[in-house]
Amino acid sequence: MYADLAGPGEATAPPWLTSVFEQNGSADPSGPPAATCSLAGRTTSPAAAREFAARILADWGLPHLIADVQLVVSELVTNALRHALAAGPASGSPILLRLVRHRSYVGCGVSDDGDGAPALVAGGDDLSESGRGLHLVDALSSAWGWLPVEGGKVVWALFDAGGGAAPDGAAGGPEATGGR
Repeated sequence: MYADLAGPGEATAPPWLTSVFEQNGSADPSGPPAATCSLAGRTTSPAAAREFAARILADWGLPHLIADVQLVVSELVTNALRHALAAGPASGSPILLRLVRHRSYVGCGVSDDGDGAPALVAGGDDLSESGRGLHLVDALSSAWGWLPVEGGKVVWALFDAGGGAAPDGAAGGPEATGGR
């Protein structure tokens, strides 16, 4: 698995994934298949993200990934709503969800205009109503992390769609976290 190669806390998004996130919504016809959904900062955004992910994964013939990807995108969009948009007046920038398919991997990324780095909460109270989202992302994805981009950040997760080998460009780095 990808994260086993990099070690916990050391995963870096492969170049094919970062290139999609750095395009600011413009599609690269020579790049891997990708789909983007623009989400308003509303309480209905996580549900819209789940529906979008299910539709795209079904179109790509990857129904076995739907449940895990839906949970992860829901957590990432919820975090964007809770942390990035709640930190101050919204700049009018939407939350963007991107799904990317490359060989036997699917990457997802949620971008927002926040600049805070996501982090796993160590320990914690078992009865707490928050603080578990990134633990779910960590448990369900092969690797995850975040990238600073113009105007904010992208929190990404990588899923093995059935290939098992490390994705092209797998490397360790400081702006990433865990995975399994």
